[in-house]
Amino acid sequence: MEKIENFKILNPRLDANFKAIFTQDTDESRCALKSFLSAAIGCEVAEVMVVENAESKQYDEQRGIEYDINCEFVDGRRAQVEMQGFKRDYDYGKRAEYYASRMISSTIEIGDDWDKVPEVYQISVLNFKYDTSNDSPTHHYVMCDPKDGAKVAGRLNIIFLELAKLPEIKTAQEAKNLPTLLKWCKFLQEADNPDRQDLIDELVKNEEGIMSAEATLKGISMDSWRWFFQGKEIGRVADMVSEQKARERRDRESKALDEKLKLAQQELKEKQQEFEESKQEFEDSKLKFEETKQEFEDSKLKLEDSKKELEESKKEFEDSKLKFEESKKELAQKTSLANAKNMLKDDVPPEQVAKWTSLPLEDVLELKEKLSHETVEAN
Repeated sequence: MEKIENFKILNPRLDANFKAIFTQDTDESRCALKSFLSAAIGCEVAEVMVVENAESKQYDEQRGIEYDINCEFVDGRRAQVEMQGFKRDYDYGKRAEYYASRMISSTIEIGDDWDKVPEVYQISVLNFKYDTSNDSPTHHYVMCDPKDGAKVAGRLNIIFLELAKLPEIKTAQEAKNLPTLLKWCKFLQEADNPDRQDLIDELVKNEEGIMSAEATLKGISMDSWRWFFQGKEIGRVADMVSEQKARERRDRESKALDEKLKLAQQELKEKQQEFEESKQEFEDSKLKFEETKQEFEDSKLKLEDSKKELEESKKEFEDSKLKFEESKKELAQKTSLANAKNMLKDDVPPEQVAKWTSLPLEDVLELKEKLSHETVEAN
């Protein structure tokens, strides 16, 4: 198609436009589809035909599936191609696995040999980052053992092309050196960007399939009704994105509130724990106080008993002291009397005896008289 200056191109990342590029009944559209499929699955696709783009439901409650592009190769292999223009609020990987499973499960009938199970390819062009763990824009997933990578039968294939991970291309040489699959991805990413027409020109130079896709895209871009539907689709997508962002914002706010609630509950739990520990410490202190109080009362009682015992001991001591003094006095009296008696027997004058023994003279005289009577009686 002849190059037209300022010619506007439809957005190929919208479902309807993407589908239109590969499903027109023209040689260019069929060439574009074969080229894209060959680059995506990594082997040459000789012939392909677009078939019914909806899988029949096996029972009423089963969820229906309508593909963007559903096609079958002449050798029996099947491919389903999806364009996802923006990230939705569900895991797209689960959807891809379901689509691939339904595609393979609808291929054979009762009695067919298992060798008739074809290879199927679920190919998704994603205008966002799906796998944020690495920077590779292309992924080819198969069923395999995660320990050693051993494959099963290799019939089920899921291919993701993440446009948001494509490297920035600044020069024509960089574009020329890209692998064919990344050239396709760059074309889908930049085809409607008038500022990157130089990049598109370089991409189509040696890639007949991309050239055919560009020609088809320019052709359908001349249909005014497609622009009308694109406008409606852009508006619908904008509303969906806005609604999704609002949901995500509400989810973030809800999550933040949940986190605050959890923190508050944790703090409350810790405070309750501290209260219980303080309460236990108070009870322990109260118990220790009661024990200390009882010990004090016991000590007080013992002190009273000791005081009483001391008073009794003091009284006993005073009594003993008194008895001792009396005994001492009595002993001194007896000693004085015995001395006086001996001195009187030795005819010491009573006055001298009273003086030496400190006895009253009357007692000495009485003792002398008594001794005289004892002497008379003895004779």
